[in-house]
Amino acid sequence: PAPAARQKPQLEALLPRLHTYISLSGPHLGMLYTSNMLVELGVWGLRKWKNAQCLTELSLKDAKQPTDTFLYTLSKGDMLARFTNVLLVSSAEDRYVPHHSARLQLCPEAMHDPRFGTAFVSMVHNILSPLQCSNLVHVDVSFLPLISTKCPHPLAISAPRARPRLPLMRL
Repeated sequence: PAPAARQKPQLEALLPRLHTYISLSGPHLGMLYTSNMLVELGVWGLRKWKNAQCLTELSLKDAKQPTDTFLYTLSKGDMLARFTNVLLVSSAEDRYVPHHSARLQLCPEAMHDPRFGTAFVSMVHNILSPLQCSNLVHVDVSFLPLISTKCPHPLAISAPRARPRLPLMRL
């Protein structure tokens, strides 16, 4: 991911040339608050069976305190702010990556979680605050058949922050 790239000295020369960051349903905020119990069970099993460090990091369980985890530390960097455009592509139908994590948004579960909630809210703030000068675009992809005739496009884009959804293209 872009935030982790900052730690690579080989990429230092490329930093001034960053223009557009495109994320295809990336778990920017980890795998917290997923709605798929099968995925949660699979992540837990792989963490225990294969000692998968990346899954431990995505679960925010790589440190005793959530604010000491790898993802939280990455959230404090300003790497995404180096991009002129940040395009976050996600789908509410994604059964692996939580929709709020791919969109860098708060979710109701975080507000009521005494263990990870405060860290989760801070991560969202840490990542989005430096993006004030970037064009942040959320692209919602739907794979469901359309019911309404008002929006004839299965792929819709909602432009920076609170703008209305606009059709992007028909697949």
